[in-house]
Amino acid sequence: MQNFMKFLKLHDLVLRKSTPQRGFTLIELMVTIALLAILSTLAVPSFMQTIASSRLTTSTNDLYATLLQARSSAISKGQRVTVCKSNTGTNCTTGAGSSWNDGWITFVDSTRTTATPSVDSGETVSFVAQATNAAILIKGNTNVVDYVSFSADGQSKQMLGGFQTGTLRVCSTSTALKDNRRARDLTINISGRVVVGAPATVASATCIAPT
Repeated sequence: MQNFMKFLKLHDLVLRKSTPQRGFTLIELMVTIALLAILSTLAVPSFMQTIASSRLTTSTNDLYATLLQARSSAISKGQRVTVCKSNTGTNCTTGAGSSWNDGWITFVDSTRTTATPSVDSGETVSFVAQATNAAILIKGNTNVVDYVSFSADGQSKQMLGGFQTGTLRVCSTSTALKDNRRARDLTINISGRVVVGAPATVASATCIAPT
């Protein structure tokens, strides 16, 4: 038995000595590095496109969900509910210096005395959306440039009572996205329903708002 064990050890030692040991040659290393560089070049644009597309989808879904919830709340509460631009999280911001991508708020809008929305005394903000990514722009046409408001029957209404229809465009300025994939339109119809879809015309990288 001892002789057999010695034989196995000797056999293993011979195998180890007879097996050549080698590493990468300089040429193999250079080829490997070159292949990694090529793969990185191909992967980075795809990765950036995925990030840009994800940001666009997230911002679109966030605004869409806010509008759906506001309409549902207006119907369930039997009171008007308004979604407006806000860079403070406490009141509406309107006019040329304000933007939907600064953020927005939702509140029960029981008091309306002017054509512009505001959180008046006794009204409470129920939801606050933070500013979007810098590459995301959100703009509305004339009817929804500052706010979208739903009456108790779920219809979208202007502050002073007229019907409110319009389009909010969520757009990415990222160069990683093709023009036909960089924007989504949220269209509010006369019944207050919100429909999401691709723009009728291709958006450019400047993300011009619908008129």
